[in-house]
Amino acid sequence: MFNKKFSLLIPLFVVLMFFGCGGKFVPFSGKVTTSDGQPYTKGYVIFTNGKESARGKLQADGTYKLDSLRDGDGLAPGNYQVYLSGFQENIGTDNEPIYQSDIDLKYDNPDTSGLSCEVKKGGKFDFVVETIK
Repeated sequence: MFNKKFSLLIPLFVVLMFFGCGGKFVPFSGKVTTSDGQPYTKGYVIFTNGKESARGKLQADGTYKLDSLRDGDGLAPGNYQVYLSGFQENIGTDNEPIYQSDIDLKYDNPDTSGLSCEVKKGGKFDFVVETIK
């Protein structure tokens, strides 16, 4: 008897989780360009507020769409620090990795990137990164 009641509650719980979680996110996107006006295409853009985070892979034109739980679902409204990850290239060997970047390494940390954004109902955040000469 208990198992039958419990098994009937599982689909209801799954439906509530799906609609409950999906409803709090808003679609969010943007574009990253370098200080010389070119699209920046390496790595991920990450938004974090200490509790929640979302990331978007940079595309060939410098654009990104944020994902929290599923592709393109966005993130919850609020204030976020923004940073980049995965933009450094390994130019060394497997035994001695050497990482090189064409942008300032400050963008690799939410506390040093200098980027922040208030996410409202939908929207976008475009920003420029400084290149290393």
